[in-house]
Amino acid sequence: MTLVARIRALPADLDDLAGAAAAEGFGMLGVLAREWVAGTQRFAMPEEALFAARDGAGVLLGIGGVTRDPWAPALRMRRFYVRPPARGRGIGRALVAAALDHARGAGAAMVRLRAPAAAARFWEGCGFRPIDDPTATHGLEWPGRG
Repeated sequence: MTLVARIRALPADLDDLAGAAAAEGFGMLGVLAREWVAGTQRFAMPEEALFAARDGAGVLLGIGGVTRDPWAPALRMRRFYVRPPARGRGIGRALVAAALDHARGAGAAMVRLRAPAAAARFWEGCGFRPIDDPTATHGLEWPGRG
C-alpha cells in the first residue's frame, strides 16, 4: 500500500531519496533541499504544494510538487522522483495526480514542466504534450480555464 500526502516540511529521510536520485545522475532533490534551506522555494504559495509517497512501513518512495512557473502564466511540476525499486507500481502517477488535482483546484489553466529525455514518455503518459518552448518541454492545458 502506498500513501501520497501533501507535506509542508521536507521529510527527515529526504537525504536517502536524494542519494538514490544522485546515483542516477539526477540532482533535483539536492536542489529541492538547497532551495528549501535558503527559503527560495518551499511550495508555500496558495497554488503550490509538495507531495510525498510512502509505503505501508513509512519508507519514502517518491516526492514531487507544483509551483508557480517563473517563465509563464502557469503552474510548474517540480522535483519529481521515485526510487528505482518502487517504479512501475503507479507511485509516480499517484504523485502527478495529487499535484494536478491541487493545480486544478487552484484554478490553473496550464501546467508545464521540464523533463529529461528519459522521462518524456512518463510525462506524456500522464497527459502532458511536448511543447516548443526553451523553458519547458511539456505542458498540459485544461479547456475553458484561464
